[in-house]
Amino acid sequence: MRTTRIAALAAASLLFASAAQAEALDYRFDKVHTQVHASVNHLGWSNSTARLQVQDGVIRFDPDRLAASSVDVTVGLDTLDLGDATWKEHVSAEKWLDAANFPTARFVSTDVRPTGDASFDLVGELTLKGVTRPVTLHATINKAGPHPFTKKPALGVSATGTIRRTEFGVSEFAPMVSDEVQLRIELEASAAGE
Repeated sequence: MRTTRIAALAAASLLFASAAQAEALDYRFDKVHTQVHASVNHLGWSNSTARLQVQDGVIRFDPDRLAASSVDVTVGLDTLDLGDATWKEHVSAEKWLDAANFPTARFVSTDVRPTGDASFDLVGELTLKGVTRPVTLHATINKAGPHPFTKKPALGVSATGTIRRTEFGVSEFAPMVSDEVQLRIELEASAAGE
């Protein structure tokens, strides 16, 4: 009985130690379950929303030192989905995103500031249409741990933020179509090389 109890305590100690010393890993985006949503107010009538997909990127996630984590992500502007081919053509044109000359947008974090047990501000630089500006995203870790299907370490995060499109040279119809663009990001990622 005493031997069983000692063995159980030893196993629990090892489990606790391994959890407390989780290592930082690089995570790759699950492109199926990761989306970027961008909304603008359309003439006061509606909040029109576009969806974009991640093209490439990596998250460096350190569960023990969240402030040491980082993100580098590229979004393909050719994935822009507005629910209408003609409207996509207009928004992709030179007066708007100029996707032919600037086919991607890129966000690179410069700082991670924990704001709670599972929340943080992700500070970084967004490059869009050849212009780089600071952006802060407010993020929440939804879940971190082994994925039930793949068994790989996985990560789920939701984030929101706001940018002013005129700061990136996208000024067509502002302010009738709002200068402020509301961002909502839903992402899933799995540890690379696992």
